[in-house]
Amino acid sequence: MFNKFLIQFFLLFGLTFAHNIPSLNKSIVQSGNLEGRHGLDLNIGIYDNTNITSITSVSGINSSVVTNSSIGFMGSIAYQYWLKDYLSFRIGAGALVTDVKTKTTAGAEVSSEVATVAPILTGVNFYPLQISEENSVLPYLSISAGPYIGVYNKSEVGIATVTQETIVETVIGAKLGAGLDFLIGSLFKLGVNAGYHFMGDYSRPIGSETNYSGPEYSLSFGFVF
Repeated sequence: MFNKFLIQFFLLFGLTFAHNIPSLNKSIVQSGNLEGRHGLDLNIGIYDNTNITSITSVSGINSSVVTNSSIGFMGSIAYQYWLKDYLSFRIGAGALVTDVKTKTTAGAEVSSEVATVAPILTGVNFYPLQISEENSVLPYLSISAGPYIGVYNKSEVGIATVTQETIVETVIGAKLGAGLDFLIGSLFKLGVNAGYHFMGDYSRPIGSETNYSGPEYSLSFGFVF
């Protein structure tokens, strides 16, 4: 239910903003030219292949409240350069929070596990429509590839012991995506994005899984200069 609500929110945001954007944009639209421009984007959204579990044991009896969620959070930052009005080069790095587990027992033992996947992707955006005074909304298709660095950290704290474990693995993957960029004035743009991450299997589990392929949905805020 929460998953569907968030996806509907992203779609509604895009449609509402597209309806109101024409009066906001000035100089970039009037010039009709993106070739040679640079961009910086910050993306924040949800990643739909995660496990978040909380287990609490009371008085030595493992009566627990467990929550398993398929929704996690993602964030990334990216640099963009328009080779042509219809084609831009893009490189970015981000983090997908894929697996979080915590456990507390009555014997004062606390354990926590956190798994994160950090993609570093290089690719291109293709813009089939050009900006004009009548159109300041740019739909695009994107493709990128690069390493997906998985980092798993586990710590256990007991009455007299402390143990820690860290695993770092890297696989190659790719992302296919699509979205809408809304140009605002001469410096800013907002966007709504959706994509799917394809990645190989890690040789050791990163958290509970060896593969975290899955879709993401995000909003972006950026500068164009």
